[in-house]
Amino acid sequence: MSRAMRSQRFLVGLAIGLLLAGGGWGILLLAQMGRPSPESQWVEQAYAHKLGAAQQVRGRRMLIVGGSGAMFGLDSVVLAKGLGLPVINLSVNAGIQSAYIRLYARQALRPGDWVLFPLEYPLFHDRFAVSYPFLDYWLSHPSFSSLGTNPVQLARIYWQASLYRIWLGLKGLPDGFAPNGLYGPQNLDINGDQVRTEASRQEPWMREAVQASPVHQYGREASPLNATWSEWQALAEEVERQGGCAVFIPPALLNREAYHRGKEHAYYAELPDRARAEGLNYHGEPFSFMYPEENFFDTNYHLNAEARKRHTEAVLKVIRPAFGRCANTMQKD
Repeated sequence: MSRAMRSQRFLVGLAIGLLLAGGGWGILLLAQMGRPSPESQWVEQAYAHKLGAAQQVRGRRMLIVGGSGAMFGLDSVVLAKGLGLPVINLSVNAGIQSAYIRLYARQALRPGDWVLFPLEYPLFHDRFAVSYPFLDYWLSHPSFSSLGTNPVQLARIYWQASLYRIWLGLKGLPDGFAPNGLYGPQNLDINGDQVRTEASRQEPWMREAVQASPVHQYGREASPLNATWSEWQALAEEVERQGGCAVFIPPALLNREAYHRGKEHAYYAELPDRARAEGLNYHGEPFSFMYPEENFFDTNYHLNAEARKRHTEAVLKVIRPAFGRCANTMQKD
């Protein structure tokens, strides 16, 4: 047999092998889709708790829609007193990404509701992103139409899924499984706020996690191709069409020297104007909500209970006039 023929047979065999391997991997993915993993359950059960709390409130409410930064960082009781209406904290985990967060917000939304969006910065540019929490949650709750998962994300889910995640899905949940530890409904109050986050409860590993938290480079990483401004604008317009008000504000974030120079400084300085140019009712300045290390509990987005009180008071000063103007405008219309 000639060298050329041997090479041809090798390439054909390699192609067939790759197709079989790829097809086998696809079968494994399909076999465990829709089977929740233990890692996704704290998010699912936290949302169930919060949606149930929202359903119990009659009449107009304010919903807080975002990631875990808002779950740790805002005090619903303080906001309710300051605004004069019930507040439900519907925020859970930014890691599941903006499409799922909007999906849950729409499940809770009722005519006349006010909605506060203290969105973590990546939620404005995650159109094609696939974080592990998103991948894990999508495999547990596969959705094509309602979530609007795009082909790029589907391809990344296929390639980024790990054998460990496949094994968790195939294994399924243990009988009587319930989340434990810091995250989950066991540490949420009746309004959906995270509890037991006083500075005195911070364990050494939590302090170390805050100290080791990343210095984000959103200024370098935020691509216009990944932008989700229009999706957030569409949700805000839904709120307003139903007689409600939608206000966007910056999240609380651990202050870093790198955020005050170069591209990173420009990103935060320009973001409010950019958001308003994209049609969002955005108020507040990112640098005003950046705090020193001692204010955080276990990540660079999670305030401790004492800092949460102070931050909520600062947020109230920003949003009270913003919601007031919005409500007056809706009444005139």
